[in-house]
Amino acid sequence: MHNHLDTLEAQVQANKKRSIWAIIAFFGMINVIFVILVLVFGNFQDSNNPYQPLLWLGILEVILGLYIAIQYWQNGQNILRMNKGAEIGEDTANPDYKKVYNIVTEMSLAAGLPMPKVYIVPDPSPNAFATGMSPEKASVAVTQGLIDLMDREELEGVIGHEMSHIKNYDIRISTLSIALVGFITILGYGLLRVGQSMMYAFGGRRSSDSDRDSNYTQLIGIAMMAIGGLIIVLGIPLSYLLEKFVSRKREALADVSGAELTGNPMGLIKAFKKLEGPVPNARVLSPNTSQLMLVEPLFGKEGKRSWWARMMDDHPPLDERIKNLELVLGEQGGTDEYDLN
Repeated sequence: MHNHLDTLEAQVQANKKRSIWAIIAFFGMINVIFVILVLVFGNFQDSNNPYQPLLWLGILEVILGLYIAIQYWQNGQNILRMNKGAEIGEDTANPDYKKVYNIVTEMSLAAGLPMPKVYIVPDPSPNAFATGMSPEKASVAVTQGLIDLMDREELEGVIGHEMSHIKNYDIRISTLSIALVGFITILGYGLLRVGQSMMYAFGGRRSSDSDRDSNYTQLIGIAMMAIGGLIIVLGIPLSYLLEKFVSRKREALADVSGAELTGNPMGLIKAFKKLEGPVPNARVLSPNTSQLMLVEPLFGKEGKRSWWARMMDDHPPLDERIKNLELVLGEQGGTDEYDLN
């Protein structure tokens, strides 16, 4: 049993490291783009200042930092408003809501976390999510569909999963990965559009006095369009793949650490098995926050999906998540290996 837990903890730590390396890869990719921009556009300047490339690189890093800070600031309550969540308290009269509130209280005590705010989302699609940049500012939301579908044991498994997201700072990591994808997308399309504007603005000039300046500006425009095009063709798809990879790893981690928190993997297993069946399409939940959900919400997209579509999923397939939890429970062959892929 002790070896069983040691192996589980090793897999949890390995999963965390994969997520961290993916975030490092994000920053590495963005900084490669920054260096290319500085080197390319540095050739169009007449300055003899050897520190000017470093100055421009620093400016780009500051812009990136400000963008990430804004994304952090906008997170949290905006997500709850986007999904039309209504806060409940200890004095709620609804017995189902009271049950949810009590489970969140129990899980927060078990995890050693401050009590998060609790929200109910009026959506028939069974789902749940956690938000907040820190445990002190965290919130847990469950949909009406989840409350209607799950018994107490299953709700404990689901809420344990969400509390694990809070404990593991997964919301902060998810927000960071989404912000980096957004920054790369804005950078790619921004360079392309500015380069096109420069080409159109100066492409028609032919007077002898302005030929040199016009050609100079056109070269800059071409360079911006080329770099923007490469970012759009290569950088954006790669950044999306990295974002989805991080999300799937954090979901797998929360499944296992949530099972540890409740001490009962069967609760989440039973919940996932119910979610394998037909469920209503999401009507209130926002597609923009699907990465934070317990399971990939349906927005009218059902049926068999291609390998590429699965690579773009925010969550591992339910059958894989069930299998991992059954391994934690020791129900499959007695193996001590826990694959969180």
